Amino acid sequence: MVTGVETAGLVLGSIPLILAGLEFYANGIAVTKRYWRYREEFKSLIVELRTEHTMCVNSINMLLIGVVKQKDMAEFLVDPCGVRWKEEKFDRKLKQRLGTTYESYIETITQLHSTAKAFKQRLNLDASGKPQFTEERAFKEHYKRLKFSLNKANYSDLMSKFRQANSSLHRMTTQTISLETLQSSCKSDRQAIRKFNVINDRAQGFYSALCSGWKCQCHANHSVSLRLESRMEDVASDDDDNSDEDPMRDPFHVVFRYSNHRSKSPSSPTSVTRPWSWEEADVQITIKSQSPTTAVAPHKGCGKSVRFASRAKKAVKAALDPNPNLQPIQDLCAAISTLQRPQRDVCFSLLATEYAKQKYGILIYPLKEAPSDTDSWSISSLRSVLEESGFARRDRLQLAVTLASSVLQLHETPWLDENWGKDNIFFIKRSDKTMYAHPFVSRHFNLSNQPSTKSIPASMSRIIRNQTLYALGISLIELWYGKPLSELHRPDDGPQGTGDPRIDLMTEWNTADRLVDELYSEAGAKYSDAVRRCIRCDFDRRSSCLEDTTFQRDVYQGVVAPLKENFDFLY
Repeated sequence: MVTGVETAGLVLGSIPLILAGLEFYANGIAVTKRYWRYREEFKSLIVELRTEHTMCVNSINMLLIGVVKQKDMAEFLVDPCGVRWKEEKFDRKLKQRLGTTYESYIETITQLHSTAKAFKQRLNLDASGKPQFTEERAFKEHYKRLKFSLNKANYSDLMSKFRQANSSLHRMTTQTISLETLQSSCKSDRQAIRKFNVINDRAQGFYSALCSGWKCQCHANHSVSLRLESRMEDVASDDDDNSDEDPMRDPFHVVFRYSNHRSKSPSSPTSVTRPWSWEEADVQITIKSQSPTTAVAPHKGCGKSVRFASRAKKAVKAALDPNPNLQPIQDLCAAISTLQRPQRDVCFSLLATEYAKQKYGILIYPLKEAPSDTDSWSISSLRSVLEESGFARRDRLQLAVTLASSVLQLHETPWLDENWGKDNIFFIKRSDKTMYAHPFVSRHFNLSNQPSTKSIPASMSRIIRNQTLYALGISLIELWYGKPLSELHRPDDGPQGTGDPRIDLMTEWNTADRLVDELYSEAGAKYSDAVRRCIRCDFDRRSSCLEDTTFQRDVYQGVVAPLKENFDFLY
């Protein structure tokens, strides 16, 4: 059965053949004086048909945007009768996009196809759509044999059908796109910021639990790195009832690290060998009302990796098992030390006493296989990664989406300072390969070294209205150019490195503000608009606090969503 998309391809492939046939006949008329009176009629017919073909191509092209990936569009249009047009998945996408208009659209496409076939028959073209002779000078001889009409009036009924079908196609296409835009806008308003506040609350709860999780005497040597995820489809809409009580579709992914140097115990100056070095785990957040033995698993169909899907299945099994392999723990360091044994198929409940204090329960699932060759692992900051030649623009723009989304997930939590930047985003390098797709934020759990935030000078607060978003804007600029902002400085931006925080920050802002305008000619509107809104806090709203749900929605729609759309369009 011919699909709707395939029929559209057949139409796009047929009309150029008709045009080629008409042009061949026109050339034959030009060398046969007897038929010169038909020259202008044929030229007029060719112009009209070429116009209808252009309208048809534009309508189908407009509709295919979003159905066919941008990188595949050229291949589709160059070979309209090729195998790509026969793939059912594209027809399914077309049905989804057109909705109730699909049947009418396909009927119109079919009418165009039938009209094109009739046109070829009336011109007496062969089965492949080409003239049945190749010598233009033999036109008179073959015309008498084939007996096709040279009178434009004899094709007026077919041209009328072309115009009518094309007009219907254009109206349906433009209406579909207009409705799509309106529905998308309404959906964004309803979804607000896709409940990033749920993730934000759970990230805060996880950090609080971790603060109570180290009962050992080596606090200074512990760090936990939280992997940043875009989670664009991970959260429910504001219209969903009780969405706050549903577990996140994907767990947090963390890396525990016992620092590489040898530590000394307070009572002894001699060095103590570290009990473990690196461990990875998925952390599932459960609602307090759920007991540790009846934790709800993530939705199986929504995971982003095979590992997460496997974890979901295991959690479901645990929910049905009255005695799951779950271990309530008091000391996270000691629990991680036990993972050095062969048996790693455990789930740590952090912490038994914390269930009475926390809104959420914390279930830690260490990866089943122990990390290998950890002696070669190291951590690199975004500052150093920016200088790596392997950090391609695709990686940088993907990171831009992740960072923007992470701001809404982690703002006002200890995981992300207000004045965060390239020194606060980390990547793990394994066997000399930097994992660009997996950025982390990291915290050291040392009672004497709590996270602190430096406030901007009071005189700058009217210019930098939201420090967290300003930091995101700086990162977006650096990711686009692949350089630290300091390397993009110009003398007229002001003096650098004066030691006066107010002067240095003003210079930095001048550089960023200048680059906002320069970006438009390089990065395009979507990316540049996102940067502008972050640097200038340009959301046409009095509030500039990320705790404000309405402002969060503006940031999602004006920064996160455009960055994602820009990346999807390019890659």
